[in-house]
Amino acid sequence: MNQFIMLLLWAWLMASSFVVSGHMVEYASPIATSAFRFLLAMLILFPVLLLQWHRAKLSKSEQLKALFASRQRLFHYAVISGSLVGFFIGLFVALKSTTPLNTSVLYTLVPLMGVLIAKVWLKEAAPFLKVLGFLMGSFGAVVVLLSTQHYDDLQWRSGDYVFLSVCFLLAFHVVSVQKWGRSLDPLPSAFMIMLFGALWLLPIALLWGELDQVMWLSKGFWITILYLTVFTTLFTFVLQQLLVRTAGASRLLAFSYTIPVWVALFTAVSQSRFSSLADWRLLVGMALVCVALFLIDGGVIRVKGFNGSTSTTK
Repeated sequence: MNQFIMLLLWAWLMASSFVVSGHMVEYASPIATSAFRFLLAMLILFPVLLLQWHRAKLSKSEQLKALFASRQRLFHYAVISGSLVGFFIGLFVALKSTTPLNTSVLYTLVPLMGVLIAKVWLKEAAPFLKVLGFLMGSFGAVVVLLSTQHYDDLQWRSGDYVFLSVCFLLAFHVVSVQKWGRSLDPLPSAFMIMLFGALWLLPIALLWGELDQVMWLSKGFWITILYLTVFTTLFTFVLQQLLVRTAGASRLLAFSYTIPVWVALFTAVSQSRFSSLADWRLLVGMALVCVALFLIDGGVIRVKGFNGSTSTTK
């Protein structure tokens, strides 16, 4: 599949997660939902992983043993998953003293944080046009957000300090996958993230997840949780592992600028508010995001050599 299409698919699935998760609140607390998503995704992926090893005629016991043989790898995946779990928990804590709009606006800073982390930690080059693209992408995403919501009450709140700090954790999570996740193929790498994510979240859910209030017998609960598990956890995690390797953490994060656009489209379709898509602010924001993606991709320069070959420099 074309890398550009895969990046758009990843962003589309992430956007659908924001939309569908809003319906999950009536069935379970956010902490319980997150823990169950990680656990269920891990249980679904495990037999798929065994099947992959079987088809490759590899010993399942040896592969499992190798998966957990390196203490350094286990530490790396504990940190990778821990940073992601930290983001989710921080989001839930922040929303107690801020608004979803505030968190959405601050979320647009995650790609910029990722660029900074990658530059300092991975020594990745950050050309001027690329940095300009990220700045324009953040601005464009905010314009899209403000065009679809009432922003009269947009002001700095105490929970914004919490969310701003955990946004850094999310950016670190994606960059750490690029740094440490290359030792495994995308499928086992995604499995390890889900495994450690479940291990981090289960005790938290037992203590603060309000499990006695989960509507286990509701049909809506299972339909929603299965969508979140299969499409916005399993698929996005595997896609993320693949794309971070092939496209890089910065480019993956750049496509998160399209998430507000997808959410606006979801909202317009689901509520039959197609006229909202003609709002000039939305169109300007979308145009800025498109230009930003073009500038960011310009950070990958294809140079034609004297022998007619093409090399790529980041």
